[in-house]
This record gives sequence, structure tokens and C-alpha cells, in this order.
Amino acid sequence: METSSILRNQLINSGARPIQNAIIVSALILTGALYWLPSLFPNHIGSGYIGLYLALSALMFFVWHYQSLTPRQCLYLGIALCLILLPLGALTSNDAERYLWDGAVFLGGFDPYITAPDNPAVAHIRDIWPTPPEHAAYPTLYPPGALSIFAICALAGPIYGFWLWKVILTGAVIASLYLSYDLLKHENKLRHFCLIALSPLLLFEMGAGAHLDVFCVLGITGALWCVKRDKILLGGIVIGLAATVKFLPAVIAGPLLFYLKPKDAVKLLISSSLTWGLVYVAMFGLGYKPLGLLPTFFEKWRGGAPFYPVLEIIQIKAGLSSTQFLILLSGLAVTGFSLSAWLAKKGHIYVAIAIALVTPLALSPVLFPWYLLSMVPVLALRPNITLIATITLAPLSYVVLNKWLAQNIWEPATWPSVVLSLAILVSIAIDLGKTRA
Repeated sequence: METSSILRNQLINSGARPIQNAIIVSALILTGALYWLPSLFPNHIGSGYIGLYLALSALMFFVWHYQSLTPRQCLYLGIALCLILLPLGALTSNDAERYLWDGAVFLGGFDPYITAPDNPAVAHIRDIWPTPPEHAAYPTLYPPGALSIFAICALAGPIYGFWLWKVILTGAVIASLYLSYDLLKHENKLRHFCLIALSPLLLFEMGAGAHLDVFCVLGITGALWCVKRDKILLGGIVIGLAATVKFLPAVIAGPLLFYLKPKDAVKLLISSSLTWGLVYVAMFGLGYKPLGLLPTFFEKWRGGAPFYPVLEIIQIKAGLSSTQFLILLSGLAVTGFSLSAWLAKKGHIYVAIAIALVTPLALSPVLFPWYLLSMVPVLALRPNITLIATITLAPLSYVVLNKWLAQNIWEPATWPSVVLSLAILVSIAIDLGKTRA
């Protein structure tokens, strides 16, 4: 502890400049190295990605522990890293192809919620807009808000549509950085800002993955910023809009309702519900069926989930029927959300929000790393070992990209989820020990 204090003091004075420069250069190199992965490690892109991710994580934690960069420096560095990754094509995922396809189908006058890419009626669209082969038989599962953004990008055409998507994603991350900076300043927690600004999960999933879930960060950060600024109605509208892009941000409304004063809680509930409802009513009114394909998705896909395999073993050993298993999952979900509500009522709002967000993710049969983007702003607002371990280790599942990108073979390894589950359990024990102490 004494050594850390000495080093921290040294970093504050003018002698910190060389260390600050080294940190900035290292961050730029680690981020820029994503461009070189396909040529340097053509058969091990996944492993190379994991290596860069862990290295940038270590750098982020160093900055956080020693406060070696000021929050303002972290803000500027985070923006610079976003801009560096803007020209990077999709490296770790082909989801952006599906986004643009859905947008093109929507613009073509078809209902993406019932029209799969292999439907002969849209063959002429598929000739122009390629889609991932594994998606061919499935209509879209994305909510109307997301579909609207995809359509805007599709207006730019098959050549420029992806780059418009990257510009929008980059803008969403930069907006999230500014909002989180002001939110943390208001909370007197700017010392944690680097956990957002230098987050490899946020930067890499935006830059190399081009994932829609970036909007979860913007929605959650924006909603919490509004609530803390007593803009309750606007906060509810933000939650409602965010839920039409990805449903997960909607769960933060639960703990907020128990945290706010009754009058404000009613405002938040009405504004968020009306915003979300009006979007869906409009879609139904236009003749679309925006129910998505989530049940089918969760039936067919498995991977990355730390606890769902254990629940399936319990189902088999106990001889539970599908209905009984669903009741078990529902009971666990109710338990998680009830704990979240209780903590929110006690005033522990950020812990409550974390539990509300974690509950559906922990019970999901699929946990892709980008699903955890919603946890990034929560980590900065309430740092803890459990979230740190989860966000740091979840991308180990990207080892599957080694064969997928080199040989087109999808063989998810089981060890990343085992490591993640053990790390989460140990981290929970540590956090609980600290709380009791």
C-alpha cells in the first residue's frame, strides 16, 4: 500500500509525463494492432485478439489503480482510440452484414420479422446484400428501433452502408464517453472514468465487432445521466427508446422505480412505457409483426454461458420437464429481480442495476462477450471484483475464431465458460467478504 501511494504521488507531479506518454503510446499500439491480426496471425486471430484485449485490460487497470492519467486525458485518449478503430472492417463478427440486410429488406417493403434471407421473394435483394450463410433460414430478431437504424445505413448502399454504420457506432461511443464523464463527475467518481474510456470491451466490440449492443451503453448511460440530473421524464424516454434497439436496457427501469420517490417513479414508468409502446404500436399499425425470433435463437444457440450448462445438468439429473425447467428459470429470475428491487429500495442503486442486468445474462444459454457491454458503465459507477472478472474473462470465448476465420469451422471450446464461471464464483465470495468486513 505504501509503495502504491508513493508511485501515485510520483505520477501526479511533472515526472509523470514520460509514464503518461508511454501509456498513451501503448494504448494506441494495442488498439492499432487489431488491423494487423489477420496478416500476423491468420490461423490464430481469436488468440491474438484475446492477447490484445488482455493487454489493454492490464493497461486500463494500471491507469485506474495509479491514476496515471487524468480523467480529461482518458476522455481524449478514448475518443482518439474510437477514431483509430473507425476505418477497421468487421473482424470478429459478421453481424453487421445481417444488420444491413435487415435494413435493406425493410426498405424493400418486406417484413423482416417474417422474411428470412433464403425466401425466394427477396432473392433479388440478396444478390446485392450478402448475408451470413448461418442466418439464411431465420427472419430478424432485432427490435424496431434497431431496424430503423439499419434501414438508415442501408440507404447508403452495399458499399457505403457498413461505413455509415461504423460512423454511427463511433458517434454512439463518443457520446457515451461524454455522458459518462459528466455523470461520474456529478457522482464524484471521475477516478473510475478510465474503466469506460479505456475499456477494451467497449472499444473492441465497437471497432472490431461493429455490434449493435454499443447502443446499450449509450442508452443506460443516458438514462442514468437524466435521472441524476432530475430529468425523469427524459430518462424514461431514453429507456423506452433504448429498449426498442435492444431489450436489455429496459431492465434498469425496475430498480429505478424502487429507488426514486413515488412521484418520480410514476413519471419514469409512464414515459418509458409509452415511448416503448408507441414504437411497437406504430410498427403493428404499419402491418409489421415485430415479435422477433428470440425463442428460436435461444433454442438453437449455445455458447459462452457460465451457468446455463449447470442448470441443464440439474434438469437432466432431476428429470425436469420443459415446463418445470422453465418454472425453475422463472423462479431464479424473480429471485434476482427481487434482490435488485430490495437493494434499490435501500439506496444501493448501482449494485441493484448491476444485479438486474446480470440476472437475464446469467440465465441465458448464450453469452457472447458483447452482451456484457451493458455492464461497462455500471462497472465505473460501482467497481467490484465480480464485474471486473466477468468483463475481463468473457472474451476468452473468442478462441473459437481461430478455426472459424481460418477454416470456417465453428467449434466452441468449453474451457472458457468453465474459467469464467469459477472466476465469477470466487469473485462473488471476495466481494461479499469485503461487504461484511
